[in-house]
Amino acid sequence: MSHPTVKRPMGIHVRTPKKVNTPSTIRVCINEHQDDGSDCCGPRGGLEMRDLIEKGISERGIEIDFREIECLGLCKRGPAIMLDPGSSYFLNAQPEDVPEILDQVEKFVADVKVIRES
Repeated sequence: MSHPTVKRPMGIHVRTPKKVNTPSTIRVCINEHQDDGSDCCGPRGGLEMRDLIEKGISERGIEIDFREIECLGLCKRGPAIMLDPGSSYFLNAQPEDVPEILDQVEKFVADVKVIRES
């Protein structure tokens, strides 16, 4: 069952980890539906966000692992995108948010690099 999408502002929760022992990774949720049949990130724009984020990372040359994921458990707040290490999130992300997301990802990657080298 498809529900109309209500435009909500993107929620950003980015935190720089204190220690880093895993690669920097961005995960974009593309799940199509929940067990109860309600929409998830995919139908809410997750598939488009996956393509735009992956393209933007490539165009900007951002050194981060890119992954799509089936579920982040944030279906009602999707499309959801997660940055690791540190479990940072972008929620209700929309195509017009991509430049801001990529700016935040670049800053995150630079911060993580400094932590790794210290």
